[in-house]
Amino acid sequence: MPKKRRWPWSRDEPAVTNSAGSLRAALLPWLRQINASSDLGTDVIYAAVTRIAGALGTMPVTLYKGREPAAEDPRHWLLHLRPNRRMSAASFKRALMGWVLTEGRGYAVKRYDAQGVLRELEIVDPRSVVPMVEQKSRELWYAVTREDAVTEYLHSMYVLAFHHMSLDGVSALRPVDILKGAVQYVSDIRDFSLENVKNGISRVVVLEYPTELSGDRRKRSVQEFLNLYRESGGQVLALDAGVKASRLDASPIESGLRDVEQITRSRVATVYNLPPHLLGDYSDATAASIEQQTIEFITLTMQPIVSQWEEELDFKLLTPEELNAGLHFHIDVEAYLRGDSAATAARDQAAIRTGKRTVNELRAREYLPPVEGGDMAMISKDLAPVSLVAAGLTISADAVNGAINTPKKEGESDE
Repeated sequence: MPKKRRWPWSRDEPAVTNSAGSLRAALLPWLRQINASSDLGTDVIYAAVTRIAGALGTMPVTLYKGREPAAEDPRHWLLHLRPNRRMSAASFKRALMGWVLTEGRGYAVKRYDAQGVLRELEIVDPRSVVPMVEQKSRELWYAVTREDAVTEYLHSMYVLAFHHMSLDGVSALRPVDILKGAVQYVSDIRDFSLENVKNGISRVVVLEYPTELSGDRRKRSVQEFLNLYRESGGQVLALDAGVKASRLDASPIESGLRDVEQITRSRVATVYNLPPHLLGDYSDATAASIEQQTIEFITLTMQPIVSQWEEELDFKLLTPEELNAGLHFHIDVEAYLRGDSAATAARDQAAIRTGKRTVNELRAREYLPPVEGGDMAMISKDLAPVSLVAAGLTISADAVNGAINTPKKEGESDE
């Protein structure tokens, strides 16, 4: 029996309804896989995983109170800078998403100090975690077994759980299982192609004989040619007068393999909700700009992931009272767009002209010092409310102070 460790947030094994036999028996299949090789068996799957996990790693997680960062709260720095003693915030997000995109689920356990203060978020191998639903309360618990055979039983509120796809919030579908058939098919095609190339099937020798050479004499000539060609390893040819030999490269397998790989890229992109062109499939690519492709990736792929992360962090790290007081976690998706200089410049210009951002806020993002007057919100002077224009009114130079002038009536003097 595994040793049991008691923590303020752990408890003895609860009675469950979805676990057959002993917990040890349920864990054995998972434990056997811990030292198994990774399922990142193809470059296409690896590309999809690293692209999504890397994108999330570039997006800062900030705890806000209302519209201001709650920098005094230790949970802010826990997600923004250092979730645990071994990882930075970017490494933490990439590693956790790596598990989600391969195993279909990822877990991070909340660790407290002796005073009950949250100090760390520890990523655990999801293959060593068994979700369990308690019979009476119907609450979700997790049995986490580590390499030293210590098992902890943790309530779901002490475990951050992320899923690639789940129908009940407990179990999860493994993307690599869904793609296993496609990956195996490509592997079989490659092996078949290499075997045929090795056996020389892709090389066909064409013999041209004069019309007078026929019957048994032609058969004997062909057999002599084959014997000599085989003995010389395809290097030496001895031909009778009037006989011509040429090599025909017949390689339909190579073109078929390219078609299969393209289909595989499309399937991987579908499973991971990625635009196909991000995995090298340009069969349906349009003349979209880099900015449009980036927005497509953010909208289709990253926004659902970001929403799940924000909701899970709010649910597991904040109390209802704190949520009512305006505390919430926010992931800055726009940070991923910094690489596109043209898109960034256009977005920043629009943010300043509409008063959404100040000059100093944008300068701070670029690690530039503030400038005098840069903290004042500004708005474009050529803009006016629709209702004002419809009423035939105009905004004078005194509109900055809130004064609105109406058009003068006919015959009215300037006095």
